[in-house]
Amino acid sequence: MTRPDYEALARQLDGTGEFKVLRRFQPRTSYGSAEDGEETRTALLVDVETTGTHWPTDRIIEFAGVPFTFGMKSGRITTIGTPFSSLEDPGRPVPPEIVRLTHITDEMVAGKRIDDAQVAALTDQAQLIIAHNAKFDRPFVEQRFPFFQDKHWACSINDVPWQAHGLGSVKLGWLLMEHSGLYFRAHRAADDCYATIHVLATPFADDGSLPMQHLLETSRRHTMLVRAVTSPFDTKDLLKARSYQWDTGTVDRPKAWQKEVSEEMLDAELAWLRDTIYRGKGGPEVKKLTARTRYSATR
Repeated sequence: MTRPDYEALARQLDGTGEFKVLRRFQPRTSYGSAEDGEETRTALLVDVETTGTHWPTDRIIEFAGVPFTFGMKSGRITTIGTPFSSLEDPGRPVPPEIVRLTHITDEMVAGKRIDDAQVAALTDQAQLIIAHNAKFDRPFVEQRFPFFQDKHWACSINDVPWQAHGLGSVKLGWLLMEHSGLYFRAHRAADDCYATIHVLATPFADDGSLPMQHLLETSRRHTMLVRAVTSPFDTKDLLKARSYQWDTGTVDRPKAWQKEVSEEMLDAELAWLRDTIYRGKGGPEVKKLTARTRYSATR
């Protein structure tokens, strides 16, 4: 029996305007070349699966890292390197909801441990570490592998202006579908790494710019973290309305509402806090953030 020409059928359906046919995502090894004479660097896309969302007490059950090269100016992603992926026994049962999400079972991780030396070798070659939601991944990764603390980090969610280019969600599956016209159903760490690289390499439809280029530009900027420590409880709704987010703190950092602002907007933000929140009683903490410290829970 002759196999149908599925691609021709897909194009026919697309052409009606009544259907949108998505092709299945297939990882790639190359996206072309950098601009002539452009310097290139190596980034490492990392992803972890964990027993939960609380990094001080939950544990990594899978780590994956996929290195790739990119043009420093253009953001063009070129060669995809050899991936590394490994499971690890968290020393406790994998919660049922995590098994349903990742399909990683107790039997799969039993007795397993991620090779620190292999992860260190992979990390050493990279000038930039990227995660899709670095605010989640970086604390877990740094807790397990402290040598990540001195690396430059970027986030493929927060450091790319997806909404400004018409993307209404930053979930990876949605971006792959709406931005790249592809689909995948995987939720294992290495698969997520490859998918994230692909959406960063796919130009925006409206102006042709690359998400990776935006990510590089954003991550290079210095911003200010404003922490409204000791703010009165009855001001929490005012802080939330101004886009402050609650930070549960650590042993070394008190709980507080916090917000990241540009250096240019710092004075205005401090004036608002002084007049609206503190009213002459106390004041916020301010910390400069760079790619070395942004998204870290300990720095």
